[in-house]
Amino acid sequence: MAIEIPSGLSKEERTKRVAERNEKIAKLRDDASEDKSKVSEQAKAEKEEVRTSASRKKKRITEDTKEERADNSANAKSEREKVSAELKAAVTAAREAYKAAKENLDATYEDLYQQEFDKIASEYKAVKKRKRRK
Repeated sequence: MAIEIPSGLSKEERTKRVAERNEKIAKLRDDASEDKSKVSEQAKAEKEEVRTSASRKKKRITEDTKEERADNSANAKSEREKVSAELKAAVTAAREAYKAAKENLDATYEDLYQQEFDKIASEYKAVKKRKRRK
């Protein structure tokens, strides 16, 4: 879009047209400069807004993560306590069952031992009851 100045004009007319062209160029440069500064300002504002937004999101995510970790820690602690209590109860129950089984086994053994003793004792008495002849 070059503005050409026709040849064959008088010096005054040519100077006038050159001045008009220079004014138009200056106006276009000013407009371009204004547009450039507006775009630059908008970019700076958007950049700052993005930074602020990212900072807020990061802070929120960090807080959420901390809360989640704390919840997980508390849940894990309560779960460990629950498992510990269940394990202790199972060990106690096993010990009680062992004691009961041992007492039962001891009682059964004692009964068998007594029966065998009685059986042997009755046979021994039967043998001794014979009288000897003199």
